Amino acid sequence: MNTAETIRNTATAYSRSPNGCSKQVMTQITPDEREKLKEIAELEMRSVSSTLRMLMLRGMQGYEDDTLAAS
Repeated sequence: MNTAETIRNTATAYSRSPNGCSKQVMTQITPDEREKLKEIAELEMRSVSSTLRMLMLRGMQGYEDDTLAAS
């Protein structure tokens, strides 16, 4: 196999991310948080990354709801 064969062709490239998701965020979590995240991911039948994104979106919605209620 040569180098040209290992380069992804942009015409056939795909993304496992939801449409429009192109920005990555890196964070640090504790081992206990990681285990809990893995448990939730297993229950939800999602990847750990997908589960973390779902929880983040739910948390952001809760934050917005709380902020709006406080106004």
